[in-house]
Amino acid sequence: MLEGEFVEFKRELCKGLLKTVVAFANSKGGAIYVGIDDDGTVLGLEDAEATLLALTNALRDSIKPSPSSVIQCEVIEREGKRLVGIKVERGTKRPYYLAAKGLRPEGVYVRQGAASYMASEAEVVAMLRESEGTSFERGRSLDQEPTFDHAEAAFAERAVEFGEAQMRSLGLVDEDGQFTNLGRLISDQCPPIIKLASFFGTKRTTFKDRLETSGSLLHQLDQALDFLATHTHYKTEFVNMRRVDREDFPSDAVREALLNAVAHRDYAIQPPTLVSVLEDRLEVTSPGGLPRGCSYEEFQMDVSMPRNPKLAAALYRLGLIEAYGTGIARMFEAYEEGGSAPAFHITKNVFKVVLPNRNMPEADELGAIADYGRSLSTDEQMVLAMVREDGPLKRRAIQERFDLSQATLLRLLKRLEEKGLISAEGNTRRRVYVARP
Repeated sequence: MLEGEFVEFKRELCKGLLKTVVAFANSKGGAIYVGIDDDGTVLGLEDAEATLLALTNALRDSIKPSPSSVIQCEVIEREGKRLVGIKVERGTKRPYYLAAKGLRPEGVYVRQGAASYMASEAEVVAMLRESEGTSFERGRSLDQEPTFDHAEAAFAERAVEFGEAQMRSLGLVDEDGQFTNLGRLISDQCPPIIKLASFFGTKRTTFKDRLETSGSLLHQLDQALDFLATHTHYKTEFVNMRRVDREDFPSDAVREALLNAVAHRDYAIQPPTLVSVLEDRLEVTSPGGLPRGCSYEEFQMDVSMPRNPKLAAALYRLGLIEAYGTGIARMFEAYEEGGSAPAFHITKNVFKVVLPNRNMPEADELGAIADYGRSLSTDEQMVLAMVREDGPLKRRAIQERFDLSQATLLRLLKRLEEKGLISAEGNTRRRVYVARP
């Protein structure tokens, strides 16, 4: 036998064995043999029965939830020597974690190849969602010590109560008094962010300004709206001797596009919401395609199927959302006076709204936007934006933020290289991707 994705050898009982058990239970299962060296040499155990008893106690006390239903331990013989064999099946109550570390990435392990790795926060959240069979916002937060300074200020500004009872009714706290993922999104420690950038010209080559929001989603919304107010402009015309200011991007459409991204994005996916202001268009790109059960035809009919209904309800209570299911229609209504209209690009993992600059003649027929959409796919745009913002980056770092297979991501990176937008530097092990000027 050789060590691999489903087999692990241990000379003796050790703490590392518990990590391997957790990793197997959280992944595809596997077998562990205590009494075999890393190179496959069978060493045996002096007292296999005592080792088995100690192991059973350690598994019971050190791993949560109890893995007893997915683990089978027994004394076995190999080459005339006594060992302890542990068979681990893929668990039904994932994520399993080390009790001493708690339900955090530091305590959760997964199996990749012949090694056990600490899980990313996204992997932990995905396992929680799968096990609980519930929406992300209802799931229990990994952070149980949040603060709500920004949220309290936002509710107070709108004269809406924000006490313990309101937090419970909004869904920020569950029936056991534990903070939910929605609570974490509203808290000052909200992990997802909005990245905004303003560019010279019609390509993302030269920045005018950029901003990364932080804090509660409610605070991030205020920051984003302030940024857009500063970086969107208007054209002055005189009609019948009267001055008329015509906004490049209708403020109602901009506001609805941003609120739609915040209320309906998939928060289990790590990439930030991206907002780009260019000379000919404004783009709002959010992780997550259409909500489960919603078809593109239903989306066009303005059927409301919010991915995060409790978050949408909180925004509605604050007066930020006027009515359910009207955001898309309001975007189109804002463009009724001109010949241009919003455009939508939707894939399995990305939802992008493109608002044309109605003061640019070429935007009336969406020519610039159509050309742009044909040149890069939505996934290519997301990967390119990340490399430009955070590069140089290794392939693994990019893959952790997107719900893409390794093969798909490598194809995307190759196409971006061929288009001269990024370059790969270094050998295979140390290769990083850098945006080209």
